[in-house]
Amino acid sequence: MTTIHRPVIVGVDGSPAAFGAVRWAADAAVRLGRPLRITHVLGVPGPAEEITDEQGLVLDAAVEARHWYPGLHVTTSTWYGHPVSVLREQSRHAELVVVGSRGHGGFHALLVGSVGVHLAGYAHCPVLVVHHAERWAGPESPLPSHQPIVVGADGSAGGQQALEVAFREASARRVPLVAVRAWQQPVSRLARRVDPDRVAADLAADLERLRAKDPAVELRSRVVQGAPVPVLLAESRDALMIVLGARGHGGFAGLRIGAVSQHVLEHADTAVLVTRY
Repeated sequence: MTTIHRPVIVGVDGSPAAFGAVRWAADAAVRLGRPLRITHVLGVPGPAEEITDEQGLVLDAAVEARHWYPGLHVTTSTWYGHPVSVLREQSRHAELVVVGSRGHGGFHALLVGSVGVHLAGYAHCPVLVVHHAERWAGPESPLPSHQPIVVGADGSAGGQQALEVAFREASARRVPLVAVRAWQQPVSRLARRVDPDRVAADLAADLERLRAKDPAVELRSRVVQGAPVPVLLAESRDALMIVLGARGHGGFAGLRIGAVSQHVLEHADTAVLVTRY
């Protein structure tokens, strides 16, 4: 029986940021034991259609990826269509989709406010948006490997999924995991007051359930009074990456990505991994 491995997919457009995103994607593919698929989309109106010309860009990126990680299985594809539509469709059969936060050419709209946010909300798999990915476009700049991973753990279903994914990332990378939970007292005097000690106890219990899976992972908890977005941005300033659920507490049923995740995704300085559940 043939085993089909869901690939890690990365979108490229020839920009330095895209080549940096390829390095992150190749690293993820190796750690996950998955093949890497490098995809270029020409933003031409009309139905999505795979093409065979203009392959130079993806082939160059594939050569670099194989050079960085000898033995990595790499495939390439070039498509006509809208980047969001093509990457979203490919995400149906992917383990992870990776994009840089800036681009040009065929990915002219590859800004966090468009492709990145849309994919985070509508992709069928987790999405990694690499901010300032041009920093890792060349081999002289090694990928971050020692900083902690920060996760937004608000206790929601999405937050629990993010916590699980962040723990697996920390375990695989052998780095500390910092779980952050922000809290605020309600404005209305009629609403139930928040007990900070209870918030801290709940977060500690969530971390304790993970500890048995890999006791070697250093677990840290941060319970901070304040609005979630500035708290998460501050805590992730020196992080390797920040992991978020697509939606947390307070999201509407039809909302594909919550306001907190969207704002952090738009303003973070580090890589942001948005999970799905």
